Amino acid sequence: VTPMDFAISAEMQELLGRVRGFVDDELIPLEREFLAKEFSEIEPVLREKREQVKAMGLFAPQMEKEYGGLGLSLMNFGLL
Repeated sequence: VTPMDFAISAEMQELLGRVRGFVDDELIPLEREFLAKEFSEIEPVLREKREQVKAMGLFAPQMEKEYGGLGLSLMNFGLL
């Protein structure tokens, strides 16, 4: 029996770093505002963040590439 390889590829490490950077720089600073305001007040900002994610090529990681996603394996999607 061949053991499974759970090593994280350089490509996946780079992707994880990009996502972590976006979360740290763009989303975590919004937490106080998100908790203090009504959803309708913060929704335009969230819409803007979704557009940023799409522009970064990080939208829909669970979907196949042919449908606009990243086509990640289950293991890589779990890491993300």
